Amino acid sequence: MKELRTLLPLAFLGLAGAGVVGVVAWVTAVHGPVPGARPSPGTEAEAAGPADPVRLRPLRVNSVGELERAFERRNYQWPPGRTVPPLAVQVFPHGLEGVGVSRKKRLFFRSLLPLVLAENARIGRERAFLRRAFAKGGLAPRDPLLAPVRAIAERYNVEGDLNDGAVRRRLLRRVDVVPPGLVLAQAANESAWGTSRFAREANNLFGHWTYDKDQGIVPRRRREGAEHFVRVFSGLRESVRAYLRNINAGHAYVGFRQMRSHLRASGQPLDPVVLAGGLERYSERGWAYVAEIRTMIRNNRLGRLNGVRLAG
Repeated sequence: MKELRTLLPLAFLGLAGAGVVGVVAWVTAVHGPVPGARPSPGTEAEAAGPADPVRLRPLRVNSVGELERAFERRNYQWPPGRTVPPLAVQVFPHGLEGVGVSRKKRLFFRSLLPLVLAENARIGRERAFLRRAFAKGGLAPRDPLLAPVRAIAERYNVEGDLNDGAVRRRLLRRVDVVPPGLVLAQAANESAWGTSRFAREANNLFGHWTYDKDQGIVPRRRREGAEHFVRVFSGLRESVRAYLRNINAGHAYVGFRQMRSHLRASGQPLDPVVLAGGLERYSERGWAYVAEIRTMIRNNRLGRLNGVRLAG
């Protein structure tokens, strides 16, 4: 794969409750929102590209009890209603590892769901922008839409002529949402419900690696001669964003994206249990890992989250 200026090599590292990861992927080291003001469809402002559509209210707490009270003040329960408050829990509080399983699950899911919904909304705006741009036909060299379309293509590692139908289809297969239930199940599995060392010290929910020592911490069981580090994120939302970009752009997940595209084309919902079947290469445990994620989705009834939205 061609290495872009803003990319770093990484892999998924199995944490407590997860298998050892056997695939290396690429993820954006710093991936901010697409620049440009929120456009009005059909106006020249649309050429600036899609803006970040969701601003979450930062929430930083020091204890489990403080986090629970913050949720209670906003009547945010688990399972959630049709909407959830737009809160961005920055880091997991101390003491999460010491609470009971059911309580820990409720806190974990409520903390992450708004982050996943916000990042999916951002991706959804990118996808809608691409569809509007492509609906206009060919993009001439001086077309103001070409630059933002090209920027999105670069972020998702799609090369080629953006007026070519096959290239456009490949880009749209990559710029798409991931069911919240699937994201939450994998985050819980990989981070031991937010209690792993990497979740606590690096806000790293999915075990991303980096080879930049300035952006990582040394794994305790790193084999002799290995040079990778566990990527440090500034907050939980950045970890979710990196995961979604990896699933959408990594070579290992072509099958996942093909399954998702097929569901789209046939008018079916993006079922997290079905799409978990595209993650065989996520762990070297292969189909055993897929089965474990599917069990977590079913047991926690995470498929119902497809209809949940952020309030406001």
